[in-house]
Amino acid sequence: MRNDNTARSRGILDSRIFWLILCLCASLVIWLYYTSNYGISKTQTYYGVEVTFTGQDAMRDTLNLVVSEQDTTRVNVTLSGTRRELAKITSDDIKAVVNLSNVTMAGYRTMTYSLSYPSGVNQSNIRETSRSPSTVGLQISKLATMPIVVSGQFEGTTADGYMVDAAEMTFDPATVTFTGPEEELNQINKVQVVVARDEVSASFNAVGNYVLLDADGNILEFEDVQADVETVSVNVPVSTVKEVALGMDLVPGGGASADNVITTIEPAAITVAGDAATLDGLNIISLATVQLANTLSFEPTTYNIVLPNGVECLTGETTATVSMEFVGLSSNLFGVTNLSYVNAPAGYDVSIIDMNKVVTVRAPSDVLPRITANNIRVVADLSSLADSAPGRYRVSANVYVDGFESAGAVGSYSVYVQLEEEK
Repeated sequence: MRNDNTARSRGILDSRIFWLILCLCASLVIWLYYTSNYGISKTQTYYGVEVTFTGQDAMRDTLNLVVSEQDTTRVNVTLSGTRRELAKITSDDIKAVVNLSNVTMAGYRTMTYSLSYPSGVNQSNIRETSRSPSTVGLQISKLATMPIVVSGQFEGTTADGYMVDAAEMTFDPATVTFTGPEEELNQINKVQVVVARDEVSASFNAVGNYVLLDADGNILEFEDVQADVETVSVNVPVSTVKEVALGMDLVPGGGASADNVITTIEPAAITVAGDAATLDGLNIISLATVQLANTLSFEPTTYNIVLPNGVECLTGETTATVSMEFVGLSSNLFGVTNLSYVNAPAGYDVSIIDMNKVVTVRAPSDVLPRITANNIRVVADLSSLADSAPGRYRVSANVYVDGFESAGAVGSYSVYVQLEEEK
């Protein structure tokens, strides 16, 4: 039995048909393996291939040029090749490389790109059949440096009686320096820090990020612009807000006091802001000082509103108009002959040259009719003539209305005197 099996097996191995079939199968396997892995038998499109650059650092360092804009950042390419080679590639593995080594000046350029494959790919087995787009448009810009002053904006609320003045904010640093394409830097109009806080009642410091704004207030964002700092320290001053009345300083005299004057001021009060310590003691702002002894009547007068240092008028007024009127008083002219002097200089004889003086006397309306010229004295003060030589002099004089405390002379008076050496 064993001999028969052995003989049968030996017969099969000696058969020409068996060996022919075996060779055909082996050839088929080899052909299938070769065509699947080494034959050009497949076409594939790769989408979203990233555009990269070579020579960018050298262009920046030697020519001070950078790529500020590019029309496209990704391209699509179609490749033909063996299944074995194409199986090694994905869209993320391929790069569309633009060579910048020939760029010498700023401006817009349309440039071609080459494809870069990952290591391990036999490029001789790959053929590019199409690309879209076939070129990349680039804006080459001059690299510039620009310092821009920082500004601030407060977004929040304050407690009653307080105010934040964004114009008085201070910043550290006060400027931010940017480096990037000149065209992009020229779009920056403002560097703004926004500070937000609620129920503010005291000055405070904050650290915040800033935004870049164009001339229309739109926020700008640049990938190629670099700044020397990323955050800014902000001091936010908070002021007290208060309504303060306007007034006049009236110095009593000439038979009149503040009680005898009706004062009308327009505006009567203004709203101001300032440091709390300053405003705590500020209850009235005086527009002017009026000596009632020298004033018989008033005309409406406009005065400047002078504020203490560090205080701001929120309502915007810079002037106020004042009207004043005497009430309950009357005045009359008197010819006074009772002229005398005091403080005569030693060694001189003094004589008064004036024979009489016309004096205006003001008093309550029910008192004035009882006053006569006999109640009035004009007294010259000669103390200013202590070192004077003989001669004629004009000196100031005081007017007294004897017996009537509520009466007084209006205006200033003087008399002429003669100095002669004593005989």
